[in-house]
Amino acid sequence: MNTLIVDDITENRSLLADILKPFTHCDVATNGQEAVEIFEAELVDGNPYDLVLLDIMMPIMDGQEALKRMRALEEHYQVPQENRAAIVMVTAVDAMSEISEAFDIGGCTDYLNKPITRGKLLVKLAEHELIPREWWKHS
Repeated sequence: MNTLIVDDITENRSLLADILKPFTHCDVATNGQEAVEIFEAELVDGNPYDLVLLDIMMPIMDGQEALKRMRALEEHYQVPQENRAAIVMVTAVDAMSEISEAFDIGGCTDYLNKPITRGKLLVKLAEHELIPREWWKHS
């Protein structure tokens, strides 16, 4: 599995990378613009991301805009629906309008509310069959 973690806070990126270390290689980005550039480069190189953990509130380009651009890139490069990245929005704001926009307009796969815990993240990834259902046996 190939993962991109996008968050403007260093501690959040480190926490997510540490949790995912037994399961995947993780690249990181500090804002949405950087994430979109990395996402496209990996598509072009033939090594697309399986998972993107995308913070909503970031400087330069927020997660909502980055999500829309990532989905547009998958469309542009004709990535089949079944091979598109699972994009999980990560938010500290429990606002239904933000979540609704991410699903309805952006096409996100799922979302997680902060604070993120190891169990909460890994259960979510197992639900989407990105890691084994019995993940605790593998970590």
